[in-house]
Amino acid sequence: MKGIARSIRDLDRALFRAIFGVKLAPLTSVMRAFTVAGTAGALWGFLAAVGFVLTGFEPLRLLIPWTAIAASWTVAEGAKYFFNRTRPFLWDTEIAPLIRTPSSSSFPSGHSATAAAGALTLSFLYPPFAPVLVLAGSLVVLSRVYLGVHFPFDVLAGIAIGTATSALVLAVASLLT
Repeated sequence: MKGIARSIRDLDRALFRAIFGVKLAPLTSVMRAFTVAGTAGALWGFLAAVGFVLTGFEPLRLLIPWTAIAASWTVAEGAKYFFNRTRPFLWDTEIAPLIRTPSSSSFPSGHSATAAAGALTLSFLYPPFAPVLVLAGSLVVLSRVYLGVHFPFDVLAGIAIGTATSALVLAVASLLT
């Protein structure tokens, strides 16, 4: 079992180095912008509020995404205390992150959890915008590895949390309507 865990860890670190090794000035600016916008689900909460206003103040158009975003952030942040994984720049002090470094544990990624929750619930509520929402969510997720503050498996775990949370919130909402 230790051999499997070591292989997974080594794959995670190799993927991190491959993604973190790509540096293009215009891409770095985009990644910084998406990581800032994705902090605590701010981008998704803002888009949900805009959709709520533009579609006639239907309460579920605000409550569904906000609930999924808040729940996914809460689960991800709580899980950080359970797993307590070292961030890439602490694991290897030669890694110089491209943004201010977070002090919390690396696993799972809260940005990725809220990005998945926001992109999925908003895509469900506003299907014509799904491609743009998924692209924005993907950029938030990728930015965390690109900027040097998460390993790839951290963001994959965040996506899983955001997806599961969204599915649960959407299922409960469908029962209540």
